[in-house]
Amino acid sequence: MIARAKIERKSLSAQVVDALRQMILSGEYALGAQLRQDEIAQKLGVSRIPVREALQQLEAEGLVATIPYKGSVVAQLSPAEVREYFEVRLLLETDLLRRAIPQLTAKQIKKAEGVLKDMHAAEPGRWGALNWQLHESLYEPAQRPVMLDMVKRIHDSLDRYVRLHLSMTPAIHDRSMDEHERLVALCRDGKGAEAVDLLSTHLTHALEELVVFLEGQEAA
Repeated sequence: MIARAKIERKSLSAQVVDALRQMILSGEYALGAQLRQDEIAQKLGVSRIPVREALQQLEAEGLVATIPYKGSVVAQLSPAEVREYFEVRLLLETDLLRRAIPQLTAKQIKKAEGVLKDMHAAEPGRWGALNWQLHESLYEPAQRPVMLDMVKRIHDSLDRYVRLHLSMTPAIHDRSMDEHERLVALCRDGKGAEAVDLLSTHLTHALEELVVFLEGQEAA
C-alpha cells in the first residue's frame, strides 16, 4: 500500500509539472507573470502540494524564478542570458549533427521531411515544438542521450523566444524555413561539413536577431 501510494503521488506530480510547463510554454502565463499556487491548483483540480513541487521542478529547468516578497513568476531571460543559451546550443548541436549525419537512415530523413511539412502548415503556437522535433530528428542518430537531453532543456527554456523570433516578420520566418529545408537536404545527401556550417549560420541568425529585438525592448 505504501509503495503504491508513493508511485501515485509521483505520477500526479509529474502530470502537474507537464501541465504547468505547457501553460508557460504556450504563453498562457506570460513572461514575468506571477504563478499563484492556489490559482494553479484550482485550475488543475489538485492540491497545492503537487503544484509547489512542480514549481520547484520548473525552477530547476529555468522556466520559473522565485522573487522575494512576490513568490514564483515565469522566468524572463535577459539578452545576455539568451546569448549564452544560444552559444551553448551552437557548441552542442553542431557536435550532435556532425556525429549524427553518418548514421542517418532514409526513414529518419523521411521523418524530418514530415516535420518540415507540418511546420509549413502550423499555427505560430506550434512553431517552437515543431522546431525542436525537427532538430531532434536530425540529432538522435548521434546516440548521445545526455547531450540530447541537455539540448532539449535549453530548447524548452528558449521555446517562447524561438516562437517570438519566427513571428517577428514574414521574411525571418521564410528564411528560417528555407534554412531548415536546406539543412535536411544536406543531411539527406550526406554533406556533413556543409550541413554543420549551415546549422551554425542558422543558429547565429536567430541569436543576433533575437538579441537585438530584446535589447530594443529593454531600452523602450
